[in-house]
Amino acid sequence: MKKGKRIAFILSGIVLMVSAAGLASHNLHEDTLASESASSVLERFSDEREKQIESTEKPSLPTGITGEIVEETTISPDMPMPTILIDGVPYIGTLTIPALGIELPVAENWDYAQMKISPCRYEGSVYKNNLVICAHNYSTHFRNIKDLQNGDDVIFVDAVGNEFNYHVELVETLSPTAISEMISSKYDLSLFTCNYAGNARVTVRCNQVKE
Repeated sequence: MKKGKRIAFILSGIVLMVSAAGLASHNLHEDTLASESASSVLERFSDEREKQIESTEKPSLPTGITGEIVEETTISPDMPMPTILIDGVPYIGTLTIPALGIELPVAENWDYAQMKISPCRYEGSVYKNNLVICAHNYSTHFRNIKDLQNGDDVIFVDAVGNEFNYHVELVETLSPTAISEMISSKYDLSLFTCNYAGNARVTVRCNQVKE
């Protein structure tokens, strides 16, 4: 190999390594920002939810009767999911996956800008047992959902404190164009994110735990 070609080859390799390092640094920076943003929203959302629950007026017992009233929330499948506004963005609840050590706020509507902050509702409702939640492939968001096992717990708590408990039933991979398969399934809750290459959707299917 001539000297000029050898130098060009070495320089090309250096450029590729620098580019790769720059991309890795950018991804790490976005990952860190996403983690910080989600944590901030989660704290404020949880505080606001607790305030609303505590301030909800409960009926009093008749005079002369002692005891405790346990107030149950009536849930209708067709009712809209309540929201709490944080920085002008409506959030429908929090998602906890103990096996991955994550707890995240879930925005009411999805778009790419919002997904840099938190997971988002993609379709459906927790009350209709067809909720679909999407998130970016950040390490503190949905990157590791591919590692979930059948039977792992997933917990969703809505904006007024109703808790819904699920078990993982299936982890599958769908194509980016398989929209109908994503939103129309027999499962009560679906979570998805893109794979590292961005050419497939890692999807976790869950069903509600029956008491």
